[in-house]
Amino acid sequence: MLKTAVAIGAIAAIVLVGFGVMRGEAADINKRFSVRGVGAQTCGKYLEARNLRPKETDQYADWLTGFFTAYNWLQPETYDIAPVSQYKQAGLLIYLDLYCGKNPKKTINDAAIAFTRAVFDKRVKVGP
Repeated sequence: MLKTAVAIGAIAAIVLVGFGVMRGEAADINKRFSVRGVGAQTCGKYLEARNLRPKETDQYADWLTGFFTAYNWLQPETYDIAPVSQYKQAGLLIYLDLYCGKNPKKTINDAAIAFTRAVFDKRVKVGP
């Protein structure tokens, strides 16, 4: 039940975050926007959880999945920024391990934005 609530909350938060990332008019005058859920946590907190409570880190992959869903919806010519066939849950956590290891003060949201920028040219543009 907690996992479902986290996923639903992540999707709702990501929709709002996605508006801020993709559309300048959704952010405030300083181009800032609210990030909710584990997306607001620092990479350092993620790494701590990953090392001490690895079962709790599934929520980070769930949050990223919600972020990608909102990104797909909001970004033109994007059917799937992170196809499940290429970026399974374990792979998302490995990505966070690498990104957060280099950027412990950044947020999980920053990691998600960096991911979308890195893979943008490889996105699936049209659905089946």
